[in-house]
Amino acid sequence: MKHSVCTLVSFLGGMLVGSVVTMLVTPQSGPELRNKIRDYVDHEAEKIRCHCDDK
Repeated sequence: MKHSVCTLVSFLGGMLVGSVVTMLVTPQSGPELRNKIRDYVDHEAEKIRCHCDDK
């Protein structure tokens, strides 16, 4: 159990660091980046919904 928690915390920490680095080095403005992220999340969520509906 302790190993699983450590792995999860490490994974979430890596995601956070990656997100911050991406936002700092991107050539896009804040609103453009947020819209791009929102569109990506919406697209991926739709793919998951379609995959779940097929089963």
